[in-house]
Amino acid sequence: MSFRFAAVLQTPKDEHSAVYIAYRALAEHLAAAGSSLDIVTPDDLNFKPRYGRLVPLLYPSVVRRWMLSHLDAYDVVVFHSYAGWRALGALGAAGVPGVVSFHGLEPLYHRELRRGGHGIGRLSRRYRFLQERLMPFFLKTSCRAASRVFCLNSEERGWLVSSGWAPPDRIAVMPHGVPGDFFSGSRSFQAMRTMLFVGQWLPMKGVPYLVDAATELMRQDPELTLVCAGTLASQQTVLSAFDVPLQSRVRVMPRIDREDLIQLYSEADVFLFPSLYEGFGRALTEAMASRLPIVTTAVGVAVDALRDGESCLIVPHRDAASITRAVRRLQAEPSLRASIAGGAATAAARFQQENRTQELAEALIALVHQSSRRYPYRNA
Repeated sequence: MSFRFAAVLQTPKDEHSAVYIAYRALAEHLAAAGSSLDIVTPDDLNFKPRYGRLVPLLYPSVVRRWMLSHLDAYDVVVFHSYAGWRALGALGAAGVPGVVSFHGLEPLYHRELRRGGHGIGRLSRRYRFLQERLMPFFLKTSCRAASRVFCLNSEERGWLVSSGWAPPDRIAVMPHGVPGDFFSGSRSFQAMRTMLFVGQWLPMKGVPYLVDAATELMRQDPELTLVCAGTLASQQTVLSAFDVPLQSRVRVMPRIDREDLIQLYSEADVFLFPSLYEGFGRALTEAMASRLPIVTTAVGVAVDALRDGESCLIVPHRDAASITRAVRRLQAEPSLRASIAGGAATAAARFQQENRTQELAEALIALVHQSSRRYPYRNA
């Protein structure tokens, strides 16, 4: 049978975005099976607000107007986070299943912002009102009206259940996948020379602690270098965080295509991921698949898939000294580097993109069948 799906995002069609990559893969998978997925973004709805912080207030109304004119167009509609909180009621009244899909849970992200730390500035009253009063209302309304709620890890699922936003049987963990070309069959473990960080250059990615740890490590070992890829920040911005004598040993790649990124993973000796919060952490799974030794905080996919000392070294949040000690340990114990790299690659096998996309497609098709049983008139 042929089915029609839509995914309504609150973010643009960015080829480097984990959200867009996941839905594009789903669209290709469904198309190969004779079904379709339309990816709807603010640009598609001609939504161009002057102020970014107004998006959670205005965009859901635009989505609702669009949804009311497309109630008969789709078998299931997936809404990214708060995008559908005003549309889900009308969708449900028409007998069409609606899904809320989180790619990082805003209240958990905000919780880490509230904790502050090195590099995180003071939050304005306006921002706190949005995130502490309005956003929980938007998200809770969405979850309670949705047929299913998808999130990326077990921590998020537990939070949603304990907060009473949806019953356990309506919440499913649907992690992202890793394309097959990131998987590496082997890796040599020579002297450690290259540290790699992949992610935006933001305080919530733990970059102040990355800088402190990398600075100490490079001072102690003149052979060590650091590569920072996908920063979306200029080379000058990134280098300015380091002492001038060390800047020549820091390579910055603000944007990077897939082939070059795969090459970076293959050439690096250790992957550093000091993030304070992740819904999933696509770069982390890419490093896992690449059989790269990993030093990470317990965030995103690391919570469900990695084990300290077996498939990575886990360090505390906001602790540059622990990152430094972990890297020194890997330098001193090549056998540990090999063992945790192998453990990470084994763990990565469950996140192959083909399998993850198939699971998501099956979950959406199951919703169509459930809806057909509850509302047989829709297919009459």
